[in-house]
Amino acid sequence: MLNGFKSRVGVLAAIGIVASGGWLATAAPASAAVTRATPATVAAPAVALTSDTIIRPRAQICKNQAWTSGNGRAILRMQSDGNLVLYKNGRPVWQAPNAWNHGNCAVFQEDGNFVVYNASGQAVWASGTWHKGAYLAVQDDGNLVIYNSARRPVWASNTGD
Repeated sequence: MLNGFKSRVGVLAAIGIVASGGWLATAAPASAAVTRATPATVAAPAVALTSDTIIRPRAQICKNQAWTSGNGRAILRMQSDGNLVLYKNGRPVWQAPNAWNHGNCAVFQEDGNFVVYNASGQAVWASGTWHKGAYLAVQDDGNLVIYNSARRPVWASNTGD
């Protein structure tokens, strides 16, 4: 045994973290890991998997670039016309106010603020969130959310299911 780790091992669900290039693993209780089933029965998963795309500070997208949720349902795109647009199921559901025709790059800053800058480096839109340790999520449900370091939402596009 290592540090009290018993032979009963929980189920691990690996979730890719795009911006950091790392992996996050979450564990379910070992008792929920395996269920005996007859051929006609299938055990329900112990942990609901998510493939939300997590954007860490200092990440940016510029014209003609995009961040896509893990299931491909939501796409945050900095368009060639300077508009930052969130698409859900192929339809626009949110855009950064005042960014159209002005935006060049969108940056998720280290201070937790998500900002669209023009080609001169001037801010044309900002989320107004200053939370060190925050992260941005392009979620599978079509919502764009900034979470603080305690994993509580501090800003959202309110476009989720």
